[in-house]
Amino acid sequence: MKTVLEAVPPELHRGEAAIEAVVEKVARVQAACPIDVVNIPEIHEEPSRSDQGERRQPFAPRMAPRDLARVLHERLGVESMINHVVVHHASEQALVDWVNETWEAYGIRRFVLVGGGRHSVRYPGPGVTRANGLLRERSRVESLRIGNICIPSRHDEAERIAAKTAAGADFFTTQILYEPEAFTALLDTLAARAALPPEILLAFCPIRNARNLRFLLWLGVTVSDALYDWLTADDAQVLARSLEQIRHAWAQIVAHQRAHGRAAPALDINLAPIGPIPPAATVALANDLAALHRAPPIGV
Repeated sequence: MKTVLEAVPPELHRGEAAIEAVVEKVARVQAACPIDVVNIPEIHEEPSRSDQGERRQPFAPRMAPRDLARVLHERLGVESMINHVVVHHASEQALVDWVNETWEAYGIRRFVLVGGGRHSVRYPGPGVTRANGLLRERSRVESLRIGNICIPSRHDEAERIAAKTAAGADFFTTQILYEPEAFTALLDTLAARAALPPEILLAFCPIRNARNLRFLLWLGVTVSDALYDWLTADDAQVLARSLEQIRHAWAQIVAHQRAHGRAAPALDINLAPIGPIPPAATVALANDLAALHRAPPIGV
């Protein structure tokens, strides 16, 4: 099982101190728990994806993911994969050129390709499926890895994943998950269509308070009303309960995969703590999820 740690680029106006804070956070987790790669999202101003959540802080420009990746590699020796919104490029060739430059100047070979946030907008650049094929055909990146986003609750997600895999994606990262049912149902649909991808990184996000959860809802994360009420019933217990729920969801997903005897996809972990989550809590969660992955099935 791979363990990936998400590191959000700092806001530019916060200066060097904010960069140092990100480096320190990654360093503290890395020192206590092996990290296979750091996942760096690309943050853009986006509309709300749900009327249930809220965003209190206005958008502010952030450090470019590949610049943060360079700092982390120089300071800590860790490799990064970066998320990149492909539709914002002026042309297909502009995307290919950007990816080649990112490999040649930054040494980055892992990319998670992301589409646009507004369905009503006609973007200049290629969509994700087209971008997968373009990079497979034209990029100069050695051992290129192409990832896409998986949203288990989205309509026709199985068809989307099958098309993106056929076009060149070799792994997916999920939207943040707290409940297993939509994901296990998606696995069953993909298996029935012989369209399981090689690897899926499951994103789990410990949270500290109800405000964190409302922000995730604003981003489009799906949480049932019952789970929302339980997580937020006592603000002092939100972190502990979110960790408990993540462990439960992961255990259910691993058990489901074993029950069906599936070797694929490889299920790995993308830890995406939001807010001031203590590094010790992130490390403990990573260790717990790894232990659940290694544990033999009940009765063995």
